[in-house]
Amino acid sequence: MKIGAAEMTKAKRAVLTLLVLAMLAVVLQSLVFSGANDTATKGNPGNAFTAGSISHVNSMAGAYVINASNLSPGASSVGSLTVTASGDFTAAYTLSKTSAVDVPASPGLSNALTLLIEDTTNTTATTLFSGTAAAFSTVSLGSIAPGATRKYRFTLSFPTASAVPTLQGASSSIGLLFQGVTP
Repeated sequence: MKIGAAEMTKAKRAVLTLLVLAMLAVVLQSLVFSGANDTATKGNPGNAFTAGSISHVNSMAGAYVINASNLSPGASSVGSLTVTASGDFTAAYTLSKTSAVDVPASPGLSNALTLLIEDTTNTTATTLFSGTAAAFSTVSLGSIAPGATRKYRFTLSFPTASAVPTLQGASSSIGLLFQGVTP
């Protein structure tokens, strides 16, 4: 059986058409499933960031706020300090107890002493803490802007009702930390 020239041309055209369609299918599949994403990035030179600082000056840094040696039952001792904020930012300040040492440890003089902490910056004092020295942990002092000054008064009292013979000659020491963080 002989195939004529006309039939050969039709067969070649059909094979070519199928070949072109197959190649087109491969190209389309590559474009659709390539995983390529159209992305672009552009820098913005107008954005600049600089680290700032917060700090403060404590008028009693490294010293006792209250040195109540030989505090007797029914007596009180008062101390004060000033905190001046500096740096670049307003900061939220706290006052925290960092350490407490009672000698003897039990019953603990700090459990008998009362501590009153007041903000005396304004004409009317604001109570920040009132309770036993042992119960004091942390108190918020609010926000302090750079250059602003706050004044604090600390009153340590030895209530007569708390005086027991086992506390005679006892001592107590409490470490305090002023700390500021940006809100």
